[in-house]
Amino acid sequence: MARAWITDRWVKDATVTMPDGTTTKISPTSAQLRALKTLPEHFRTTKFGRGSRWEAGWYEPDGTQRKRLFPRRSDAETFTASLEDDIRSDRYIDPSAREQTFAAIAEAWLASKNRIKDSTWRRYRRELDNYVLPKWGATPIGAITRPQIDAWILHLRDGTAPHVFDVNHHIKQTARVPAKMAPAYLGHIVRSTFGGPLRYAVAESIIGRNPLANVELPRSEGDLEHDLPHLTHLDIETLADTARELTGRPVDRALLLLLAYSGPRIGEATALRVRDLEPTHQRARIHRTWTVDREGRRKLGPVKTWEKRWIPIPTFLMAELADLTAAGPPDDFVFTAARGGAIDGTNWYNRVWRKTRIAAGLATTMSVHDLRHVAATNAIAAGADVKLVQQMLGHKDATETLNTYAHLWPDRVADVIAAVEQRRNDALTTARFRTA
Repeated sequence: MARAWITDRWVKDATVTMPDGTTTKISPTSAQLRALKTLPEHFRTTKFGRGSRWEAGWYEPDGTQRKRLFPRRSDAETFTASLEDDIRSDRYIDPSAREQTFAAIAEAWLASKNRIKDSTWRRYRRELDNYVLPKWGATPIGAITRPQIDAWILHLRDGTAPHVFDVNHHIKQTARVPAKMAPAYLGHIVRSTFGGPLRYAVAESIIGRNPLANVELPRSEGDLEHDLPHLTHLDIETLADTARELTGRPVDRALLLLLAYSGPRIGEATALRVRDLEPTHQRARIHRTWTVDREGRRKLGPVKTWEKRWIPIPTFLMAELADLTAAGPPDDFVFTAARGGAIDGTNWYNRVWRKTRIAAGLATTMSVHDLRHVAATNAIAAGADVKLVQQMLGHKDATETLNTYAHLWPDRVADVIAAVEQRRNDALTTARFRTA
């Protein structure tokens, strides 16, 4: 049975002897308790005036006795009332567990992530160290409130939130400073990296509810119709030719064309081996990608289950790829670096893509990843349906594809209504002919 009680650590009943020789206990009067400083000595305990006055005691469901101190009786009463209700409702959580720091829970949560990729683990680690722990690390997990989280989100948006960045003097001489945070990046930091330890704490009965549960995150206000990068076929050809002229390597032209027409991610494209090409079906198999381990070292790894796919390759590009790989064995990489081995995507961005953009005067603000959008928009313009684009890009389901590209499919409402009207006219004409 649930049981909790409150004890006054400063005041006690006094034992007095009656005229007939018997003893009895008497309690201090209300007036005496209001004037605590003048309370008679026989009503004072040995702890009078030292530490918090009120002690809440209770038995846990397993019979263990616990206690907690409060300076005010009202606080102790609120605590014990909630405690008894939780015990009766089988929602009891050890109050001391709530005192664990967010940092301790975050480390336990991250250590429990045994099924994620090393690159995902590394992202969690980076975001925890850069943004989450500088703000919440020393905070007791049970003391985090929604108003505090809302204020933190505003600071993240403005670039004024607490942060700690690694200093790498080999790359930049000036210290890195935070900028205003984009909604998508902010959402991952708050919902995934900060929210993960909170959800873990709820699941492990460390806290009773998640303070992040009803928090609203900012949404992107960009206009996708104008924000999506686009290149014409002439633009793509100009960029591809420029890349080859700058490096003197046909492989750089072919890689750029594959990214812009077939839409693989750069890590997927550079992981292709000769045996992954199927010239007779004009396609290539995507089932591995370049990623990093927990120390940041580059390695080959599998793509997600739904990202295993075949990507279509135009005939002219397949012919170029066939020329590149004609002398290579099946296990060779399709896109090889000048010193051998697979091209590194980061190096290719710096050595080829950035210089190509400048030299061609095209796509000056585009990332390599933006070429996926170029591939998708041109495929849609050529008549590709939602399912084809989904499969080409390796989206988990068509919803992701539609959320990004729905506005690019032509509006065929008028065509559909016209077809319905024509079928109606045909049906009525046939019926009238039969009754004539």
